[in-house]
Amino acid sequence: MLGWRAADHAVAMFEPRFIQHRGVRILRLEYSNLSPPELAAAADEVSRLVAAEPLRSVRALTLLYSPLTAAGAETFRRCTFANKPHILASAMVGSRFWKVIAADVQARYREELRLFDDEASALDWLASQ
Repeated sequence: MLGWRAADHAVAMFEPRFIQHRGVRILRLEYSNLSPPELAAAADEVSRLVAAEPLRSVRALTLLYSPLTAAGAETFRRCTFANKPHILASAMVGSRFWKVIAADVQARYREELRLFDDEASALDWLASQ
């Protein structure tokens, strides 16, 4: 987890961890209040983590609550494309602006990516895949 950001006093957090939901292993990725450089560093860490897993084995839940910037959107696109070979199913929960970027990624090269309004629905869907 990253520490406090002095500029806006919001907690900047990146927390990648494997969880169990309905007996299924899911990689839960939470990105909250990250600056573009922090988001890029977090994406690099995720790529290393995912690359260590077998091909088409990872069910990933992305919770994206960081400000949307052009650099952040490009980081998200780059990370989702790089991780594609290892992803079995992917779900995303975030602001409507992030969902627009995710819908573009979904249409271009990540058909297994689904967008959700809440974490519980996303986890249930991932567990069923």
